[in-house]
Amino acid sequence: MMKPEFEKLIGKMVSNEEYSTIEYVYTWHPAISETEGKDQIVRLYTDYGMTVIEDMVERAGKMEKLEGELMVAQNQVTIIQNRIKVLRGEEP
Repeated sequence: MMKPEFEKLIGKMVSNEEYSTIEYVYTWHPAISETEGKDQIVRLYTDYGMTVIEDMVERAGKMEKLEGELMVAQNQVTIIQNRIKVLRGEEP
């Protein structure tokens, strides 16, 4: 979601710094749904303001880190699976 879309949904403008935080939480917080996320973040902002969203940043950061670790691990599994296929004489 882009800043203008968010501002239209909440009916007011937010600073670039605030939107950066909102977008980070929207993207990474594990409680924000992939399908309902826009509605959720708009509701959080309109019902509770930036304080609640700022309180969610730490958990969002943990989720971002875990997603990165998962991606590395999945890539390692793919590499090992391909090496096994080569060893078996199969196409990787």
